[in-house]
Amino acid sequence: MFAKSTQKFFSKLQNQILLLLFLSSVIPLSVVGWYSISSSSDALSNLAKNELEEEVADEAGHILAFLNSINDDVLFLSKVPPIQGIIRAKAGGGVDKQDNSSYDTWVKRLQTIFAVMMEAKPYYMELRYLDEKGNEMVRVDSDGTKIIVIPKTQLKNKAKRSFFSQTIKLSPGSIYVSPVELHRENGVIKQPYKPVIRYATPIFDSAGVQRGIVIANVFAEEFIKFIADTELAVKGEEALLVNKDGYYLSHPNPKKEWGFELNTDQNLKKDYPKHIAQQILRGEQGLIDQGTNKLISYYKVVPNGEQRQPLFVINHVSKGEVFASVNSFKILASLIILVAIAAVLPLAMVRLRQLVNLIKQLVNGISTSSQEMFSTLEQQERIAGQQAASVNQTTITMDELEASCRQSAEQADAAAIAAKQALQLTQNGTQAVGETLHGMSTLEEKVDAIAQQSMRLSQQTNQIGDISELVSELANQTNMLALNASVEAVRAGEHGKGFAVVAAEIRKLADQSKQSAQKINVLVSQIQNEINSTVMVTDEGTKTVKTGVQIAQKTAQAFTGVADAVNNVVLNNQQISLNLKQQVDGIQQVLQAMSTVNKGAKETVIGITQSRVGTEQLKQAAVELKRMV
Repeated sequence: MFAKSTQKFFSKLQNQILLLLFLSSVIPLSVVGWYSISSSSDALSNLAKNELEEEVADEAGHILAFLNSINDDVLFLSKVPPIQGIIRAKAGGGVDKQDNSSYDTWVKRLQTIFAVMMEAKPYYMELRYLDEKGNEMVRVDSDGTKIIVIPKTQLKNKAKRSFFSQTIKLSPGSIYVSPVELHRENGVIKQPYKPVIRYATPIFDSAGVQRGIVIANVFAEEFIKFIADTELAVKGEEALLVNKDGYYLSHPNPKKEWGFELNTDQNLKKDYPKHIAQQILRGEQGLIDQGTNKLISYYKVVPNGEQRQPLFVINHVSKGEVFASVNSFKILASLIILVAIAAVLPLAMVRLRQLVNLIKQLVNGISTSSQEMFSTLEQQERIAGQQAASVNQTTITMDELEASCRQSAEQADAAAIAAKQALQLTQNGTQAVGETLHGMSTLEEKVDAIAQQSMRLSQQTNQIGDISELVSELANQTNMLALNASVEAVRAGEHGKGFAVVAAEIRKLADQSKQSAQKINVLVSQIQNEINSTVMVTDEGTKTVKTGVQIAQKTAQAFTGVADAVNNVVLNNQQISLNLKQQVDGIQQVLQAMSTVNKGAKETVIGITQSRVGTEQLKQAAVELKRMV
């Protein structure tokens, strides 16, 4: 029953909006409030931690400044003229030969300086000058109000004291710092307790020889009171001062102080967990907020850079005291958030009812308008569908026309390519005919040259024949003369024998010349015959070459005509191909336009359909919203 009532309650839009309004108010305010509280709490916590750290740093700074001033005073006292005067007078048998002052005069001057220093700074308990053997040469004491110059008869030897043995080993300008301890007289702690710290430095003469030390005993209470007198920012906060072993030098509970001097077990390690005590005594400075119910801030103070006797300033406070204001803020912020929610929700409900009434009016108007839009969109959808079908049919027809033109263009390209090949072959043939014609002309010229050469050779051969005949006649005549000479030689007898021998030789030469002439005539005759044959062949070749030249000229003229015709065919085919390509491009542009129109028509149909569906859904939503509201 309860479940049905709840379901019926939340089925109404106004109830859903009311719940949503409630949640949208409560959740953001809660988140923002929680975040603000968390951020503010963190800020307040960090502020408290920072204040605690700053307090510790200030306390440590005051202590360190005080100790540094002691350090400067001791170095100053070690350099005053009376100390060197005492050294020179002691070495000169009681008289300072450099200044002509006696030993006692220099002692009084140093006592005066010590007294003036203690009067100006009453926290000095003792100021002393000891020689290299540990003997007190000058000593001035003070209890903070009264200054006493210790006479010579009461001066003691302090050679066995640790402060002397450690200081005498130091180099010029170095400072010895003792632990903070209670003042003793003759080995017994004096009451009331007086914390003391000692500063000492070695003394050297002008030759650099060790001549003793200057030491100052200081009332340590002067800087310990910085801890006790500090105005603490948080209620319940405590300030502590401990030495390097964790013993308290200052504590809100006096019974915990000076455990190492009074043989008690009151120590930092007893009051804090072991790991926290070790973290403090081994650290430099820091804040501890884990592992304890307190916030602990500490700071290490090192007198004169001497790590052996450090002091630790510690401030701690209970976390409950620190975060009390934070917890109060959280409670107050939570109350403010609840009051804000209680004030905003009623106003929001009034505005919600006004909004629901306005939505009802809008729903009625939307329902009427959507019905009218639905009827109009149905009619537009039907018309757009018809347009899309027409455009699609036109696109198909243009596709077929584009394919036909593309095929014609491809055939025209093929014909143009074939015509170009034929033109190339014709040009090659024309070139070959030209080369043949040129060769025939060259051959004709060479054949003419051979014919003319053959004529000249025939003439020269005839001349050789004439010369050969002349040689033959000369040989006959020579033979006749030789014969006559032989006859005459015979007639001459012994005297003509030599001439007869010569005549015989001449006859032999004449016979040989005649034979050679005959052979030449035979060769000339043969050459003449060959030349005549060559002339005849050359004449035939000349005729053949002339005929070939005429045929080549006619062939060249024929190839020229063919080339012109093929060239015209190529140009015509190129023009046809170009025209077809332009037609294809035009058809493609038309196809693209038709495709765009077709796509637009389809998109229009889809858009109208979607609008119709959207309108129908809007109508249904309006009815549903009207029912819910």
